Amino acid sequence: GMPIVDNSQKLYWFDVRHPLLYLNLSKQHKEVVPFNIELNDQQRMVIISGPNSGGKSVCLKAVGLLQYMLQVGMLVPVKETSEFGIFNRLFIDIGDQQSIENDLSTYSSHLMNMKTLLEIADSKTLFLLDELGAGTEPRIGGAIAEAVLEWLYKRSSFGVITTHYSNLKLMADKYPCIANAAMLFDTEKMKPLYKLVVKHPGSSFAFEIAKNIGLPDEILLAAEKKIGSEMLNFEQQLQQIEVDKQELE
Repeated sequence: GMPIVDNSQKLYWFDVRHPLLYLNLSKQHKEVVPFNIELNDQQRMVIISGPNSGGKSVCLKAVGLLQYMLQVGMLVPVKETSEFGIFNRLFIDIGDQQSIENDLSTYSSHLMNMKTLLEIADSKTLFLLDELGAGTEPRIGGAIAEAVLEWLYKRSSFGVITTHYSNLKLMADKYPCIANAAMLFDTEKMKPLYKLVVKHPGSSFAFEIAKNIGLPDEILLAAEKKIGSEMLNFEQQLQQIEVDKQELE
């Protein structure tokens, strides 16, 4: 459809569908689960978390693709009451974590991309960072990722970020213009719901998925001890928020 367009920097989108996914699933007579997303001066960054294969990257790619389509004059698969702004720079870094080359060279290329972004980012930049910080030692990767987002925040840039890192999820508490978003997961059927919900972070459901697959209890108990009760409680609270929200809906 033809949405509302003006020259400010914002996204106020309803019933968003990734066009390629929509065409692909239509052939299989399947429905795409649409999502809503908003970026504006009060909510400049959205950090999407949740389980693997839950649809985080699809949301991120859809944002980049639709903004680009709109800016080259194409119609976009959103509700017509959606509002689009214009960005002078679009920046995307997608981490292919399935790659067998996922080593220092891959991480170095991500850092080169970050360097370029940090040099040019301004208040008319839209950046999309998939699995930010992944590909190296998690604590160091998470710390560098957090520092990168802090810098971009100071530059008043707009962005969508996907992550599993707890330290990035906690940034929304520190910064008023950063919001968490979760991809919902059905814990009973152990399958992703592909629903994006903004305002609270998502659990990766790593323990639940491992349990469902049948990893020995001894392994899971050992892992729980290693991760520590504080971290596990955090993940369980995230999970409970999602479960409660689904029940309320």
